[in-house]
Amino acid sequence: MWVIVDHSGDEVEDVSLELLGQARDLADRLGLSATAVLLGDGVRGLAPLLGQCGADTVYLAESPLLSAYNPDAYAPVLTGLTRRQQPSIILWGATDQGRDLAPRVAARLGTGLSSNCTRVDLSEDGLLVMTRPVYGGKASCNVVCSQARPQMATLQPGALPVRRPDTGRQAQVIAVNVSLSAQNLRLRLEEVIKIPPSDLDVTEAEVIVAGGRGVGSKEGFHLIEQLAHLVGAAVAASRPAVDAGWAPYERQVGLSGKTVAPRLYIACGISGVNHHVVGMRDSRAVVAIDQDAQAPIFQMADLKIVGDLHELLPSLIERLRRLRQERGSAEDEEILRTLANVPSARQVS
Repeated sequence: MWVIVDHSGDEVEDVSLELLGQARDLADRLGLSATAVLLGDGVRGLAPLLGQCGADTVYLAESPLLSAYNPDAYAPVLTGLTRRQQPSIILWGATDQGRDLAPRVAARLGTGLSSNCTRVDLSEDGLLVMTRPVYGGKASCNVVCSQARPQMATLQPGALPVRRPDTGRQAQVIAVNVSLSAQNLRLRLEEVIKIPPSDLDVTEAEVIVAGGRGVGSKEGFHLIEQLAHLVGAAVAASRPAVDAGWAPYERQVGLSGKTVAPRLYIACGISGVNHHVVGMRDSRAVVAIDQDAQAPIFQMADLKIVGDLHELLPSLIERLRRLRQERGSAEDEEILRTLANVPSARQVS
């Protein structure tokens, strides 16, 4: 049972920790070991956390040519290691890297791949059951790979909870021999450009401001963008807002969009139908702003504000601008306090 680890060089991505917890549970049910596969350069320091989060073994492949993601380098290393060790199951995060790398490795191995899954489980005969959305998110289907091995799936970030690290657990670290030549790499990394939080993929954002049908117009959605910019958040949208053309599809959260699990999720004018909630229910703190006191979104919100967002958000934006001028930035707690005391709204229990 393998998990291919996504990392930024000095930090393991949350999606990999989510997958390790799932791999640990599935491995225990199948009587297998849970293994993390870590590629990079100078990344041995990440191995203890992988063990604490469920890995029995960490395969460590280090080389200067693996310091930055390059499919010409990563694909042959993973393909060779998989052929030698023959795992039964490999799980990947449905990140930019996972979406690019997993199909390359699957094609080389002649096996199947179920992409963008929302969950995985086991059938009665021990096969991996991979659940993924179909028909634009209107339905889900279960996929099994009955013959080819390994069984492979990419899972949406935020689809699974992160296992609490057990500091008493240690993983065996096994070094992998890496035979790569720079001359065989067709791609070369020229530059890394860091994008502001508001432009981040919503699956990677720590804070999200989302707008829905209640925003009312493209112009109204500019308020969502302004608020996101002030709090260092990514902009997201519900399906009605995307269908109306107020936000691009890649910003859509929900069953037919992306699954997120930020520290703070601010839902503005989103009623909270199940189609949207399934994509953000694992958010650690949820603020809901809506005119309808009976809106379903309030059932899961930590801070519930009834009010007209077109009156509320300009006041909130002004207060946050003053806060940034005074302190330079705003933390989650300060954002929540500011939200709870905005005029033109009332908080409901």
